Amino acid sequence: MPWANLDDQMPKHPKNIRLSDAAFRLHVSGICYCAQYLTDGLIERDAIALLVPRFKRQALDELLAVPLWFDRGDHYEIRHYLQWNRSREAVLAERDRRSKAGKKGADQRWGDG
Repeated sequence: MPWANLDDQMPKHPKNIRLSDAAFRLHVSGICYCAQYLTDGLIERDAIALLVPRFKRQALDELLAVPLWFDRGDHYEIRHYLQWNRSREAVLAERDRRSKAGKKGADQRWGDG
């Protein structure tokens, strides 16, 4: 399972301190969603309302106004997501590498069977 990376100074960043609590929560939830589903910072329009309980369009509008998110038509893009988080390609390559290493270790310990 991949991790979402957040700078420990993120809440104090000038773009973030202007956000309402709802918008900040939506932003963090969006980052976590992208990490979980390996979307490279893209969130389908239909998924937005599912990211937080009691979603309000105003929170999304704040993120677009700052701009921390960009409207790309059928999806939204989180600004600089890939500068802070690993790409889908990198996560899948790491999973593959670990899987092969685990199989190699099992073969060395237990043999081919």
